[in-house]
Amino acid sequence: MVKTHLLKLDFNDKDFSHIRNIRKTVFHVELGISESELFDKYDESCDHFLIFDGKNIVGSVRVISIDEKIKIERMAILKNFRTKNHGKTCISQIKEYYSTRGFSKIILDSIYSVKKFYQKCGFIEEGMIFQRVGIDHIRMSLTL
Repeated sequence: MVKTHLLKLDFNDKDFSHIRNIRKTVFHVELGISESELFDKYDESCDHFLIFDGKNIVGSVRVISIDEKIKIERMAILKNFRTKNHGKTCISQIKEYYSTRGFSKIILDSIYSVKKFYQKCGFIEEGMIFQRVGIDHIRMSLTL
């Protein structure tokens, strides 16, 4: 079984450069999203996590708290580490971490082509397909 560990960072942490590189690789290079869209004003105030497999940094994710729910955003697993359950384990650890802190719901805006991954993690679709950064998305949620 592959191990997955999360390391919580904030925007000013010296290791935040890893998150910058992951987002650039996955969102800009692979998906063609403009570099100007990779970071926004929320990055300074939300929780960030690096995802490790015990030896390597395999991805990153950010979490924004909104009232009694959290929103998972910018989840990215580097190509060589996909399909090894790091994403699913990351979601599971995020659910556990935030449920113990009083949050009752997780929402996210999934790229439409990867919504099945989130469905496997227990999320359900909400609403209509919409465009963000030129890519189809769908809102999904999970009650904790």
